[in-house]
Amino acid sequence: MDLKITKHRLRILFWFARRPRLYKQFLREAKAFISRKGHPSLATCPEAEKWCAQREIDVESAFERLFPSYSFTEVTKLFPEVFQVGMEITERKSFNWGGQGNISLNYNLAEALEAKNVLETGVAYGWSTLSILLSLSKRSGSKLLSVDMPFIGVTNEKDIGCVVPKRLRSQWTLLSYPDREGIPKALKQMGSADFCHYDSDKSYSGKIWAFPKLFKALKPGGILAVDDISDNLAFIDFCEQENLVPIVIKTFDTQVIKHVGLIVKTE
Repeated sequence: MDLKITKHRLRILFWFARRPRLYKQFLREAKAFISRKGHPSLATCPEAEKWCAQREIDVESAFERLFPSYSFTEVTKLFPEVFQVGMEITERKSFNWGGQGNISLNYNLAEALEAKNVLETGVAYGWSTLSILLSLSKRSGSKLLSVDMPFIGVTNEKDIGCVVPKRLRSQWTLLSYPDREGIPKALKQMGSADFCHYDSDKSYSGKIWAFPKLFKALKPGGILAVDDISDNLAFIDFCEQENLVPIVIKTFDTQVIKHVGLIVKTE
């Protein structure tokens, strides 16, 4: 066996060994490795991409359909200083945890719903966390619960959510667990949610496990927003199984077409 591969695997083993709360995830990772399935590929899924392309609309059209009297606004234009400081923070980091994602979408959904209880999965730098908290800060008693497992092998867990300023953190709770442990803990604490944003486990099995739980937790009129729905068939299968009609929004990530799915809980 290659010495570099052996050292890498040992580092991962020791990394998990120092984090008891992640032992169950370690067993899941080990099982996937032994079964030779490994980690799910994030390669494109032509069937899902075609399905999304047939239904896609832009974000403004989506809001006209969902909230006819609401005026969609870019969150970075409303709070330019906050996001400038966030950019300066991330530029000083020695790692890359991705871009800002659909921050204006998340902010405007929280605003239009007048959300007070929000659950999100996936944090990284905390761009979506920040956008949601900027909305929740306007409503007394509001709270955001976030579930985010640290990136495997990294030691800078303290940097998760680093763009969120201290003044907004009183309404935020971060649960540093994998989805399988973190989502049940979050739902137990929150009870029901006005808005759920999913951007964590990208595998089919991870998504198809999480979607029913998050959707069930929504209050009537609440919305489940899911990033990267064209990666695999999980979102499509969930909607078909539950006879749900989603809204598919076409977005871009560094000029690559991405799709976000929205599902409204009608009852």
